[in-house]
Amino acid sequence: MELTRRQLLIAGAGLTTAACATEQVETASTGTTSKAPSPAASPATASAPTDRWRAGKVAPAGVLSAYANDSVLAGQPLQLHVSAADNWRASVYRIGHFAGKGGTKVAEVTGRKRLFTTKQVDPSTRMVSADWPVVAEVDTTGWPSGLYTVVVRTPAGGTNIPFVVRPASAEGKVAIIAASLTWQAYNIWGGRSLYKDTGGSFAGRSYAVSYDRPYDHALWGAPIAFGFDIPVARFADEVGIDHVWFTNADIAREPGLLNGARGVVSTGHDEYWPQPYRKALITARDAGSDLAFLGANAGYWRVTLKGDDVYCAKDAAIQPKNIRWRDLGKPESAVVGMLYDAFPVEGPMVIREPGFALFEGTGVKAGSSFPGLVGIESDRYYPGFQTPRDIEVPTLSPVTCRGIGTWSTMTYYTVGSGANVFATGTMNWTRSLNGPAKKKGITAASSDFSRAVTANLLEKMADGSLPAARRDVPKLPNYNTSGAA
Repeated sequence: MELTRRQLLIAGAGLTTAACATEQVETASTGTTSKAPSPAASPATASAPTDRWRAGKVAPAGVLSAYANDSVLAGQPLQLHVSAADNWRASVYRIGHFAGKGGTKVAEVTGRKRLFTTKQVDPSTRMVSADWPVVAEVDTTGWPSGLYTVVVRTPAGGTNIPFVVRPASAEGKVAIIAASLTWQAYNIWGGRSLYKDTGGSFAGRSYAVSYDRPYDHALWGAPIAFGFDIPVARFADEVGIDHVWFTNADIAREPGLLNGARGVVSTGHDEYWPQPYRKALITARDAGSDLAFLGANAGYWRVTLKGDDVYCAKDAAIQPKNIRWRDLGKPESAVVGMLYDAFPVEGPMVIREPGFALFEGTGVKAGSSFPGLVGIESDRYYPGFQTPRDIEVPTLSPVTCRGIGTWSTMTYYTVGSGANVFATGTMNWTRSLNGPAKKKGITAASSDFSRAVTANLLEKMADGSLPAARRDVPKLPNYNTSGAA
């Protein structure tokens, strides 16, 4: 009998017991502004599998900066804004399994040197935008929905620009959501992000950020997409389910895109939610679409999206609604199943409920431990806080955050529509999908386990066979390191 992809993935799952450390990777996003059209490049036929989708050496910002749309409807042009001190070449790659290489080139366009140095600053919000012209367009006609990246290269180095090609609808498919709003929240290009200014001051942060600007690689390293979105794109393609991609900004702008989806998968750092996006997730769930959250800290900040501008002052005295959802009486646990709990944490994921449906084929036992899977932020089950009652807690992992003991948990609940909601409760889950990561303490056994569980999730979500949750919860002290209680 021929084994399915899921069976092959499960076959390698193993056990181990050591704890380990991890580290946080945060950074920035893309932009989009429609300008006068420029010469277009026709898409090339998809080429052989390649790992050239990584920019490699990062060019200094004064030598090369670039941005593009964060999302395009298939058939619409991808618009490139490039500031370069030398002639440049932009290669477009679709991210997927591709024989383990992770990408294939689908288009290429070249341009001449031209530097743009202008930036616009909104004095009321400190928001920085570039407002650079479009210098090239790439035809996306016929491109399948997915996660893509543009790599712009000059002799001095390159830069990566992740983006999504979206379909007109998720009807009958699993919809995967890239967290482009989070990409932008951490982007400090121009001197400010929603977290700080270039001097590291929270007080100097901006109260809004714009998609209309490049990434700042020098301060933040590789984009957040590399840790939380790209691993999911590679793995979903490897498993082989029928799926499509959107950004969370897409859903905020057009909530009906999720209508009829078999399931909706949020990637690893879906922290910033506009009201229409949160409502769209709840509507999809209550109409029967399964949900999954593959990271931690999802749905934490409420933001307002206006065109290309994302407002989130994190201060009710400045913007009363753009603060934490839980402070507005709508905690993330009402959707995700648990609360954001701790940062920084590190440690193994410990099995509490070995018979959990998504652990099928892994051979885990109560107390089985998987190094590196918990970190660097984690969520936790709490009774109350609008947490659904029919909920399971399959893992219970003791961790310490700034000297305070707490737990990282996984959760799974069911609602009246029959939809099921799964959450990993840890940032390191997506990072483990590509294999072991020594720097983060993720072992081969940990990666085998997370891959097997995620394969079970995706295939059962795609064929509608996720079972209903049963109430199985631990008794834990009611405190919270992130200040919810």
